[in-house]
Amino acid sequence: MRDAMEKRFIRVTRGSIVGGVRLGMFTAAFYSLQNLLVEQRGVHDVFNVVGASSATALAFGLILPGSLRWRARNMMLGSVLGAAFCFPLGWLHLKLIEKANEGNQAANENLDKRDIKSGVSAAIKRLESNLQK
Repeated sequence: MRDAMEKRFIRVTRGSIVGGVRLGMFTAAFYSLQNLLVEQRGVHDVFNVVGASSATALAFGLILPGSLRWRARNMMLGSVLGAAFCFPLGWLHLKLIEKANEGNQAANENLDKRDIKSGVSAAIKRLESNLQK
């Protein structure tokens, strides 16, 4: 009885770890591609989200098990579905970011806009200006 419980625990634990690694790889690939597209295009818009989701789904469709024909089907289906699902989600995400940044721009008008190059440096500048007050 104890042996069966230990085997079940190990099986569940292994499944959780493998699932977490897969989710982490998918998320890392998506955000890496999205940031690459932002840097290459110089614009942060919904098409970066669509391109990254389509390319990520295409790549992960390739590594699924099955014949070459089945993998090609998974790649095309994943690419189309990834773009179709992520277009409205990406649009919603960008609108929420714009809404969240409206208050930040109004509260920090004294910052020099030429010095701010990324979101991280902008957050650091805001933190420094708030701590100096």
